[in-house]
Amino acid sequence: MDIWVSDKVENELRKEGWKIPKRPLEGPVFFKDKEVGFADNFVGLSIGDDKQEALRYLVDNEHRLGYALWNVPKMDRMW
Repeated sequence: MDIWVSDKVENELRKEGWKIPKRPLEGPVFFKDKEVGFADNFVGLSIGDDKQEALRYLVDNEHRLGYALWNVPKMDRMW
């Protein structure tokens, strides 16, 4: 799954336990100290389809934090 975020949203995600390289740096993305994807300057954040906990967090908080998700894998919501 891909997620396009602004610097403001990246900072909000960092406050909630995400480790994301600060732009223009690229590299691995971590959620709860587990590597879940990759950040680059073209796609944004790419999260592995098998990283269920991270995916659920992103799907469930899309509107609250205000970002756009692309290629969301089919899954059940947490609530």
